[in-house]
Amino acid sequence: MAEDKFEQAVIDKLKNEGWEYLTDYSGVTVDRLYDHWRDILNANNRKRLEDTPLSDNKFEKVKLELTKNKTPYDAQLMLAGAGGVGTVPLNRDDGTQLELEIFYGDEVAGGRSRYEIVN
Repeated sequence: MAEDKFEQAVIDKLKNEGWEYLTDYSGVTVDRLYDHWRDILNANNRKRLEDTPLSDNKFEKVKLELTKNKTPYDAQLMLAGAGGVGTVPLNRDDGTQLELEIFYGDEVAGGRSRYEIVN
């Protein structure tokens, strides 16, 4: 099977499982994908962030935390989190630490979890 046909078959399968195919984000830069994820983080953590969206500096720190995952196992531990909610730590300007919610394992296929596909 040619690569493009395989890719389309995977997309079709995931769409049939309830994933959303984002054509507006397919074929875009990594920075644009990060901006989309940042919007999701801001929305999911609005109360934790006290209605103040992540600044460029803070979002860079979130991305830096992700690079600390050296193996798929490390990433899985971050996503699994405590009580089924994956978090990433964020130090605020006032010195306090905040845990941003990044994944809701207890809400698979519903709730606040979002499953999106791009290519």
